Amino acid sequence: MTLAIPQFDDYGYLQAGVHNCTFLELESLLGWNESRRHLLRQLQQFIAEQLVPEFKLPPPLVLDGCFVTRHEHPREIVAVILMDELGEDSFWSAAELYQQYEALRSRYQVRLFVHTDTPGINALARIQGIDPCELLEKNLYHQHTKGVVRLH
Repeated sequence: MTLAIPQFDDYGYLQAGVHNCTFLELESLLGWNESRRHLLRQLQQFIAEQLVPEFKLPPPLVLDGCFVTRHEHPREIVAVILMDELGEDSFWSAAELYQQYEALRSRYQVRLFVHTDTPGINALARIQGIDPCELLEKNLYHQHTKGVVRLH
């Protein structure tokens, strides 16, 4: 089976871009140790308990953070709801869910963000960037970006 997600580059990042995947593909590619499988279970619980009841179907969700790198023991998963792809009612539900940011992070180890194309709120572009200190440590070009995965 060919995975939609590309392999990691020499620096431990996915190839730049937004890569589509299913939850099974995500488990196959990123669930290689117990720490990561635990985060996947937390993500699955977050989706089942928070997203499905509110949205009926999970909203468009992009995943990032150390979890979407070769990092052995990430502490959390960064999840971004793509609000521009939601209807008006769901848009406001996502905004309200975001207000529970700290409780969700504590309960599920999911760091929730929202993305919209509104100027100044482009979380999607932000998460594809790499921290400047990390760029310097790895001797990378300042515009080097990393890939993220979009869960389907």
